[in-house]
Amino acid sequence: MNLRLKLIALVFGCLISAMDVSEAVELVRCDGIYPHHLQGVCQDPAGNLYWSYTTTLVKTDSQGKLLKKVDVENHHGDLCYVEGQLFVAVNYGQFNNPLGNADNEILAYHADTLQLKARHKVPQVKHGAGGIAHHQGKFIVVGGLPEGITENYLYEYDDSFRFQKRHVLKSGWTRLGIQTAAFADGVWWFGCYGNSLLKASTDFELLGRYRFDCGYGIAQAPGGGLLTAGGNCSADEGCSGWITKRQTQKLVSSQFQQPITRIGFGSCVKQQNPAPLFSNILDYQSELFLFMGDNIYGDSEDMSVLKAKYKVLGEKNGFKKLRERAVIMATWDDHDYGLNDGGAGFVKREASQQVFSEFWNDVPDSPRRARPGVYDAHVFGPKGKRVQVILLDTRFFRSDLKTGPRRVGGPYYPDNNPDLTMLGSAQWLWLEKQLQQPAEIRIVVSSIQFAPTAAGQETWANLPQEKQRFLDLLTKTNASGVMIVSGDRHWSEFSRITEELAYPLYDFTSSSINQLHSRGTPTDNPHRFLEKTFHKENFGTIDIDWDQDDPVIRVGIVDLTGKVQLSHSVNLSALQFDAQSTKPN
Repeated sequence: MNLRLKLIALVFGCLISAMDVSEAVELVRCDGIYPHHLQGVCQDPAGNLYWSYTTTLVKTDSQGKLLKKVDVENHHGDLCYVEGQLFVAVNYGQFNNPLGNADNEILAYHADTLQLKARHKVPQVKHGAGGIAHHQGKFIVVGGLPEGITENYLYEYDDSFRFQKRHVLKSGWTRLGIQTAAFADGVWWFGCYGNSLLKASTDFELLGRYRFDCGYGIAQAPGGGLLTAGGNCSADEGCSGWITKRQTQKLVSSQFQQPITRIGFGSCVKQQNPAPLFSNILDYQSELFLFMGDNIYGDSEDMSVLKAKYKVLGEKNGFKKLRERAVIMATWDDHDYGLNDGGAGFVKREASQQVFSEFWNDVPDSPRRARPGVYDAHVFGPKGKRVQVILLDTRFFRSDLKTGPRRVGGPYYPDNNPDLTMLGSAQWLWLEKQLQQPAEIRIVVSSIQFAPTAAGQETWANLPQEKQRFLDLLTKTNASGVMIVSGDRHWSEFSRITEELAYPLYDFTSSSINQLHSRGTPTDNPHRFLEKTFHKENFGTIDIDWDQDDPVIRVGIVDLTGKVQLSHSVNLSALQFDAQSTKPN
């Protein structure tokens, strides 16, 4: 079965095709405008949705069509559904008071009629009840957290709301504590204001803290994953809300079990210009497409500018269709990072990473939402046919480059200072662990070229000790099957290093999708093993023939007419540390 057909999720009774490694699909907008903002959402087994708007309790069908609403006391917070009833965390005052004298109840409503059924006092939640969730016969109530407290408190009750115990979540301080809670995919989730999502084990040990906005509500989705809520309020019009279905890292990791055979890769998209090459990319029918950087030309410290430029890319018809049909993985280069030739000194790098994660739909608990840098990795396929894709971040941590008189490629020169870094210490440690993961083929995505020597351009050769560190790491980890794909240069070429490793290390460069190089003359590259280079619109292809006794990897560069301009094939046996012959093929 085609890999794309495997990524199907049953959501709200509809089939939704989840194509990105980290796809998010906006599913439902709630009918109506309400006086106060959304506080929480949940769903019953029939698919009906329940929305708590502070002073209004709303029931809709699975598509958001209004079925019933009732006015309720202020301040209704998060809610959960349990066996025909809705349980809502309600605070009447003194929320977040440092003295801990909040007035709270859990109110129970009939799910069918929204009529109040019972009240349950929860005085133990001393800083204010804000969120509630249920799992295996126990309720967890969460709420406020005064300034200066660096842990959150989770209050456990049985099904009759008899207090059992208080759990301490070592989360660090979160603004106003925890607003919403859910149990999904085998773990606890807690949403906080201020762009924070907490994940905890069944024993309430913190598993991760992620930069993800879900303070308006979070709930378990049918079939796995999360429902996350969002909302808008206007002084003139009132408040609205919506629900988005999102996968989790656990679901993403479990979905890619079919062998992958067709991979596309490309770089450099001038978002405001036409991009007819997307039609050729669609014709290729990639199962996986790798965006290698300069995916927009953002070049701004203003995040609203970056968002607007991403929006232009996202609205391109060809890009939208590609996102629907292929799994997408992406890293960045300097222009979508926000600063031409930028590195660790870019003052808006953290904010830019958040914009990047939102556009590329990183799942709520993606490691990229929990750590600096956009590096990432996934393994596709079963044992014996595994393809590992490793996305490097060559921007967030990179030291300043040495400059001098401008050459053909630019002003940069090699610098042997051992204190300089390309990837940063954390990413280097992560990369070593990734290279020890079992895989037959490893595709390393570097936004800048690895193999070519320094000729003024941005390249790994400007930091020669870091380049050697990468080669040494391949040997240290005995990582076979490695090849590099790169972008940036606005032309395509094939390079190969043969003298530093037990097998040839290929660097296949594809650039650009629609940003042509005005000069058209490539810099010197003694590692270029095909004399021809290509300088018009293009993207790269990787075709893997697993049916051969010795699998064949065919790499090509395809132009705007669909013609293959560059091509090279290599047997998997030639990319092994224990190969009998290391002669390139």
